[in-house]
Amino acid sequence: MACANYWTTPFQVGSHHLARGFVNAGWTVGFVSDPISPLHLLGHARKELASRFQLYRQGGVWDLEKKLWAYVPAALATPRNEPLLRSRALERGWAHLTLPSVGRVVRNHGFGHVDLLYCDSPKHASWFSHVARTRTVFRVADNTSGFGSTTPAARAAERELAAAADLVVYSAETLKDYVEGLKPRRMAHLPNGVNFSHFARPDVPVPSEYASIRRPIAVYAGYMDAWFDYALVNQLVAALPGVSFVLIGGTPHAHARFAPAANLHLLGPRPFSRLPEYLRAADVGLIPFDVRSHPTLVHSIHPLKLYEYLAAGLPVVATRWRELERLQTPATLCASADEFSDAVTRSVAESPRRAEYERFAQQADWKHRVLRLLELAFSE
Repeated sequence: MACANYWTTPFQVGSHHLARGFVNAGWTVGFVSDPISPLHLLGHARKELASRFQLYRQGGVWDLEKKLWAYVPAALATPRNEPLLRSRALERGWAHLTLPSVGRVVRNHGFGHVDLLYCDSPKHASWFSHVARTRTVFRVADNTSGFGSTTPAARAAERELAAAADLVVYSAETLKDYVEGLKPRRMAHLPNGVNFSHFARPDVPVPSEYASIRRPIAVYAGYMDAWFDYALVNQLVAALPGVSFVLIGGTPHAHARFAPAANLHLLGPRPFSRLPEYLRAADVGLIPFDVRSHPTLVHSIHPLKLYEYLAAGLPVVATRWRELERLQTPATLCASADEFSDAVTRSVAESPRRAEYERFAQQADWKHRVLRLLELAFSE
């Protein structure tokens, strides 16, 4: 598995869950994430860099009872949207600058010949010649043209990988036209899902941080990037002083965009293993995405946190966008700050319909997605 995100990140996304599903289905998995370089020292996420560097320095680590090996390659330079680093040559050739060679490391750990090569980041295509494989699957989880950091070289690499893969799967129905434009050989819809048993546990403890936070609690857990609506959250915090807003995730750089308030609690990242504690002890889950400023990106998001909130028994209030409208979920969808504020107020006042929320989430368990992916990958 060649993926954008590193294995031990607190922000576990679809590929992490699919990897666990492959292991549960009897597979041995190699999980290689996007590379690091000395230039990453100039970024904001120093703690994240330290975790990625540890996976590199150790030559990878074995996890899940030694059924999954996780590694982060390091190169002298890696592709990014900066002068001299956005070229096609570097996009295609950064693997030649890795120390040690990423291809050699992968082969030495037993992944020189695999039954399935899975990729969610075209950046990795530069070292795929080192891996013989029976099938190649490319998973598209976002419309990358909606990211300001996407370069023409990265878009070209995405098209090349989509055309070369045996199968391209996409997470949102609203991505179908985008994926068709990549000219794949075969394509199929494979939605995001949820580790249902992880979030539906009723016996998790209440986080110690909640002892000093007044209820009701509105929680957000996840990335805070370009698509996150900071202005909307600031408006909600000011409009609802009787509601405590708990935001899990984000960097100090992201946190600086929030207006300080007594009812705003920025907890930072928390381990995925502990997320059910923070969700099940809250009163409503939030998905405040900035569809007006980033329509191309947000309209094609099929949010994992929707299922995670629902599996934890939480009512969900979200920004309205096309993919969420199509899903017909129990979530309340809002087109304005006033609608969002009213929906939060109603949600914390009403008794949660936990059984209904959990039923909806359970049908999206990742174990079903894994079996479907394997069926698609190995059918003619």
